[in-house]
Amino acid sequence: MFALDIGTRFIVGVVSEMNDDNEILIKDISINEHENRAMLDGQIHDVTKVAKGVEKVIKNLKNKNNNIKNVAVALAGRFLVTITGEYEKNISEIKYVDYNEVKNLEIEAVKNAVENLEIEKNFYCVGYSVLYYELDGEWIKKLEGQKGNIAKVKVIAAFLPRNVVDAMLAVLELNNLEPIHITLEPIAAMNLIVPEDLRTLNIAMVDIGAGTSDIAISKDGTIIGYGMVPMAGDEISEAISKELLVDFKTAEQLKRSLNNNKSDTFKYKDILDFEHEISKNKILEIIEPVIDEITSKIAEKILELNGKPPIAVMVVGGGGKVPKFIDKLSLKLNLSRNRITLKDIKNINYVKFENNNSNIEGSEFITPIGIAYVAHKNEGNVFARVMVNNRAINMMLVGGNISVMQVLLQAGFTINDLVGKPAPALSYELNGELKFIPGEKGKEAQIKVNGLPADLKSPIKPGDIIEIGKPEDGKIRKVFLKEIIKPYKIFIDGNLIKIFPRIFKNGKKVSLDTELHDGDKITLKNPIVKDISLESNIIKFSINNKFYEIPAGKILLRNDEILNEFDELYDGDKLNTKILNLPSIREFIDIKPEKYITVTLNGNNIEIPIEEIIVKDKNNKISINNKIYNDMHLKVEKIEKDIRLLDLFLHIDFDISNFTKYKIFINNKEIFSFNEKINNGDIIRMEFE
Repeated sequence: MFALDIGTRFIVGVVSEMNDDNEILIKDISINEHENRAMLDGQIHDVTKVAKGVEKVIKNLKNKNNNIKNVAVALAGRFLVTITGEYEKNISEIKYVDYNEVKNLEIEAVKNAVENLEIEKNFYCVGYSVLYYELDGEWIKKLEGQKGNIAKVKVIAAFLPRNVVDAMLAVLELNNLEPIHITLEPIAAMNLIVPEDLRTLNIAMVDIGAGTSDIAISKDGTIIGYGMVPMAGDEISEAISKELLVDFKTAEQLKRSLNNNKSDTFKYKDILDFEHEISKNKILEIIEPVIDEITSKIAEKILELNGKPPIAVMVVGGGGKVPKFIDKLSLKLNLSRNRITLKDIKNINYVKFENNNSNIEGSEFITPIGIAYVAHKNEGNVFARVMVNNRAINMMLVGGNISVMQVLLQAGFTINDLVGKPAPALSYELNGELKFIPGEKGKEAQIKVNGLPADLKSPIKPGDIIEIGKPEDGKIRKVFLKEIIKPYKIFIDGNLIKIFPRIFKNGKKVSLDTELHDGDKITLKNPIVKDISLESNIIKFSINNKFYEIPAGKILLRNDEILNEFDELYDGDKLNTKILNLPSIREFIDIKPEKYITVTLNGNNIEIPIEEIIVKDKNNKISINNKIYNDMHLKVEKIEKDIRLLDLFLHIDFDISNFTKYKIFINNKEIFSFNEKINNGDIIRMEFE
């Protein structure tokens, strides 16, 4: 068994075996520290860098002739969610409940927990623990080998966001590793240090890593809850980094040096290249507030999960080795100091080491060896078996709807095995830019699930049998220019008009219906005004109920500037039209006056028309010089009017403003207003000084 613990600070690979006495033999271990902070809070942030770290661990183990293909892993993360699920089944027709039947019952219970998950995000189940089994309504320690009518199981399942799980799977895929067992880190650690016989006791396990502090609680023979605090060893290192102005790596070294009993002072260089010396007590003063905060949050989470202080706490992980950490936690939980211990892998009697690994010791190895331990026992595993063309595939079937496609990809099928090859792509240049049109897609292979037609998106459940046929390649099809060229959108008087650009294929003008061939060079030029068909308008109007129809042409304007027929148009242009050659009203009515009066001005006879032409458009008086427009309905009439002295000057070429002193007489009577009425035969005299 190859187990991999990808922690926030270290990657640990463990190769092990398990004997018939349930003892785990550690054959080989490889440790690699991340080059930089590629992981934060137990979550992979830089897949590529983490994958390179895993590659180094694998290479080191393979150099010692270890066969590494399948892998067991565990996950941690700051968004842990736990929920219970249960499932019962009629087993009256089953002779004896076997191992596979128990696992299927557990997986179905986990799927029930998935259905009860009331969160919007897409979460995956990353492990579970059995709370209890029942047979015909009675509690039973183990179902395997039993016979009865109704079997029931209840589990507590742990969930993490899908992106956390996908990042882990991506790291494994980059190293050609196939996961056969995935669980939660506290499940792995809890199963190793708190075996079934101890779970009758109310014990809390706290795994203090670099990024997270993971918690598990046992009580009444089972594990009753899991939790997580998003603070751990990194926060302690960051406190040192900020206070001493050192990089994170130096802060880590100083933190680890605190366990060195041979020295009470340490030398370091800050980021400004100044050298310093600091005492162990001073560092402990710096980190004490952070340890206070972390242990407070851990204690709060334990009390939240357990409802009261447990009778004992087992601490694992490198973060718990910091001096005073255990003491602080005992105070926060109000437990005596001898009820809290930092577990050492060396003190677990069913963990054995080959000679070359006898120096492995410390709390930091609990979780990686715990991952191997639960993988050997297949506990908390969210994988189940699916058959693909008579071949068994282990698949993670909970935490979301698993499709046929996902199972087949894990089984080693490539896309070409599932979908026919597409027809060759067609390449061409469009205004100098290289473009591609994919060929017709290939057809999917015929798929059956449990003998019934299915497709790549069909959901899969444990025990399903998948049959895969052969795919069909895509066919070559013709492509025409109208499929690749989009029309311009032009607005004329607010109305959307679509017009295609001018098209040139290999230098020759062509139409939209021209076929496109591989390697063609297509050039598009803006359309011009003459490409738009502007219809001549027919203007309809009436004068005194007499109806007229006259033609009138249109012109295009852009920003009030008239466009000629060769002007280019642009996508998104906003144009307006203007109607040309519109006549005025006076061209359609008789404006010649019929009635006059005659007056004499300084001895000259002058005729003045006494008729006024009144033009009304919708009861509004308008000028006879106004232009005709469509749907205009006019009323025109002539009326007699009084003639005033001022009207006289409208009919003679004379500008009275050129004279400053003058007198005006009508019939020898001096008048003083230009509004004076004049009549036929009046004699008017003007005298100037």
